[in-house]
Amino acid sequence: MRNALITVVFFTLSFLAWAQSSAPSVTVTRWPGDRSAAISLTFDDGINTHLDYVGPILKKHNLHATFFVTTGMGPWEKRKSEWKALAEQGNELGNHTVHHPCMLPQITPHSQDYTPAMFEAEIRDAALELSKVVSAERGMTFAYPCGDMSFGKPGDEVKNSVLYLRYVSEHAFGARAVGAGSSNDPDDFNVLAINDVGPTAGKDFSALLEMAAPGIQGHNWGVYCFHGVGGDWLSITPEALDRLAAHLEQHTEIWAATFGDVLRYVQERKAAVVKVAQSDPNSLTVSMAWSLDKKIYDVPLTLKVKIPQTWKEASATGDGKTVTAKIVDQAQGHLVLIDVPAQTAEVRVTGR
Repeated sequence: MRNALITVVFFTLSFLAWAQSSAPSVTVTRWPGDRSAAISLTFDDGINTHLDYVGPILKKHNLHATFFVTTGMGPWEKRKSEWKALAEQGNELGNHTVHHPCMLPQITPHSQDYTPAMFEAEIRDAALELSKVVSAERGMTFAYPCGDMSFGKPGDEVKNSVLYLRYVSEHAFGARAVGAGSSNDPDDFNVLAINDVGPTAGKDFSALLEMAAPGIQGHNWGVYCFHGVGGDWLSITPEALDRLAAHLEQHTEIWAATFGDVLRYVQERKAAVVKVAQSDPNSLTVSMAWSLDKKIYDVPLTLKVKIPQTWKEASATGDGKTVTAKIVDQAQGHLVLIDVPAQTAEVRVTGR
């Protein structure tokens, strides 16, 4: 009886000391693995140099990128099997319309000549064509040709800009604009007008890296918009891209991922409802609720859980299956980082 009483008192005191010294808390990290920033390489138009130069460079450096394809251009139809292979390697194929209508007078077809029905078909038909090659279940992203966000005659541009956004929203879960020259704060951006870091044509490696620096320093998302590489138009050299890719491969504190996957993580992070409860001195339970379409939003999230200072080791399960858990000591306390598959309902954290 006496030994049992001592055990109960010891357990109670231990539990109270733990609860007072380290109240549990949980957040979703800004970027996967608590990385410092995110970078996406995107390539517009779906042109030959993307297959000839970009694909091999990405493969060499274990990177994935997004190719916004104009399906009415020759390189798409003539080399469709190569585009499919590029996607199967983990790259993203996005929508850049069928014929690339643009407001610039030197580019045809000209957007001022389009009716709403014609412009809707540009977006819809490109999405349908791309879905024959890549699975559309995960959703699709879009990039505005020339960065224009309207069409039709000058007097119709205001009302047509609303139609443009509607057409995009019906066939994509996010879109990239051009020309902003800034990074994206994951807590505050327009999902249908995500910024790029600025014009890249003619830039060497040093200049390209400098364009991303403010976003990296601000822990934000930098999106590069490229066209030709080693040829075609608005080109950079293969050497410049190779050096940029090598830099991203070496600097693993930066999350280099496709445009769509970064956007998925950002939206999942904002939408997820995450709560933590203490079970006993050696375990925590994190409950999670996911409100977004699970077919599209399937990127794992990283949880940052505050744990007792006394824990030297930690393990975790997500819905009963082992998940990666790593203890880190940061300015905000003793923490464990846990990579959680999408749609996980409960995470159990055990320490010792």
